[in-house]
Amino acid sequence: MSEKIIAERYLLKKYLGGGMSSVYLAQDIILYREVVVKLIKADPYNKEKTMERFQREVQNVTKLSHPNIVTVLDVDDSDEYNILVTEYVDGSNLKQYINENNPIDFEKIIELSISVLSGIEHAHNRGIVHRDIKPQNILIDKKGNIKITDFGIAKAMSETRLTETNQVMGSVQYISPEQAKGKSADERADIYSFGIMLFELITGKLPFQSETQVSVALQHIQDDMPNINDYRETPLGLENIVLKCTEKEPENRYSNVREVINALLNYRNETIHYLQKGRKKPERIITPTPLPLKEDTSKEEVKKKGPLVAPVKDEAKKKKRHIWPWILFMLLVVVSIATVIYLLWPKDPKTVELVDLSEMSQKDAEQKLTELNLVLGDVSEEYNDDFDEGNVIASAPKKGAVLEEGASVDLVVSKGPEPYSMADFVGSNIDEIQADIDALNFDKLNIETKYSNEVPKGVIMDQSIRSGVSIFPENEVLTLTVSDGVEPVEISSYVGWQLSDARSELESFGFEVNIINEIYSDDVANGAIVSQDPSYGSFLPGSPINLIVSKGSEPKEITQYQLNVEIPYSSSKKDKKPSKVKIYIEDKDHDYDDVLEEFEITEDRKHTITLALEKNETGKYKVEVDGKKIIEKEVEND
Repeated sequence: MSEKIIAERYLLKKYLGGGMSSVYLAQDIILYREVVVKLIKADPYNKEKTMERFQREVQNVTKLSHPNIVTVLDVDDSDEYNILVTEYVDGSNLKQYINENNPIDFEKIIELSISVLSGIEHAHNRGIVHRDIKPQNILIDKKGNIKITDFGIAKAMSETRLTETNQVMGSVQYISPEQAKGKSADERADIYSFGIMLFELITGKLPFQSETQVSVALQHIQDDMPNINDYRETPLGLENIVLKCTEKEPENRYSNVREVINALLNYRNETIHYLQKGRKKPERIITPTPLPLKEDTSKEEVKKKGPLVAPVKDEAKKKKRHIWPWILFMLLVVVSIATVIYLLWPKDPKTVELVDLSEMSQKDAEQKLTELNLVLGDVSEEYNDDFDEGNVIASAPKKGAVLEEGASVDLVVSKGPEPYSMADFVGSNIDEIQADIDALNFDKLNIETKYSNEVPKGVIMDQSIRSGVSIFPENEVLTLTVSDGVEPVEISSYVGWQLSDARSELESFGFEVNIINEIYSDDVANGAIVSQDPSYGSFLPGSPINLIVSKGSEPKEITQYQLNVEIPYSSSKKDKKPSKVKIYIEDKDHDYDDVLEEFEITEDRKHTITLALEKNETGKYKVEVDGKKIIEKEVEND
């Protein structure tokens, strides 16, 4: 395909497929990442309905934020398309995984199923039914993470119909019976579709297959699920879960996804699931087929031969033969009447006293009822901390009741202590929920701290047991990672550092640098740090660091001395050649070894020498003529 940019941002690279929409792999040219772009073409004759469908899909998917659901990144529209942008999952789908890995290990099946169900449960909790759960809509990235996609036909649970223009929505191989009939469907429709997918995960095969989609839909409505063990020997618990998920009537399935998850986590302890009675099966009408004639027998020959049974010639024998059936019939009537009278004759009913069945295992209780000639009625289960799992909590009627033999007794059986659905503590302040966590009585609670620049101090950043998992806290160790806030920075003394260097380093650590004073110092160079507060230690970024900076030594009072000296010309020079004069001084600004002035004279000359002296400083000067010192004096500034 020729590359095209949509919404001035998404470069379409590859066509991935689609039904009511076109789906493309695209490049986000702003964030430089791969995304999936779904283009729903606007119907020029029905724009309002197209927009309504698009807005419904957007409303559905934007409600969902879960690690097992594909994330929506952006929405947009144009005159030509409605645009939905989601994350790109680099990998394959569950259908490909089944084809490549069949048979799949049962524990891996449980792991995959719980990930899928966690995403479905998140959607159901927000009022969204997917209605098209199938392996093709379950993506698996290269790390093995599960992502549910294509909520394009999902509707809010409050919407009552599942058909649009009498078209059944969803994929027919995984469709629920109520969807196939065009009836309203709730979250239990997703549970049915999951059950079909679980059958495929276990066996690698679909339970219902035919040449036409209509035939497959009818199989979902009419036919019983095939025996899963005909395809693969399967643990009883998993077989039960498949059967209960795929009950024809929604009320006979699990009522919510959480029940399915708990059943999968405990599938080794599942009891036999009996299919609900009273389901209508399609009637078979058998039409009698006439026996064929022999190939060499014609209709004319049949007419010639007459009836197949020859008439009885002896009429007396015929009458005698008819008497015996009447005799046998009368005997049968007499015996039947006697039997009915015996059965209907009132008798004293046999009764039995119901014993205490509580704390018995269900199996033992059923055996005891059999011994008492009583019948097991309904069995209900409930969580109970006082009775072991599988043991009877109570019976109805209660113990001591006098019952006729054959009466039914209902049992309430313990499912053991109720598991705790792990809460999501991430984002909560540990001080505010510490008491609630302690009340759960975990076997051990570990609290670890970790510095964080983003999470405020005291807020929980992570937990070792993910939210939503069913656990028994008294058997679990919970580790919470709590933010210790921003990590403090250790500083040392900056005394003697130049201000520019000290400021640069401190600000790179995030500290606020304040110059609070500048002072004269004979010991610290001009522009260097004289002192700091705090002097050293560990402090949080943003803390103020106060500095005092040196202005160098304090300047002293200077006295200017102007000295008039007379420099003699050498009288011994008869040729009047010039004499070379050099003047040296030592004061505040000059060194005695350096020549201050140098000139020539041919006669005696008066000259002024200036010395700058600080208080209590002694200076001096020296005059040389032709290399000979002729004047040298000290000057004191008292």
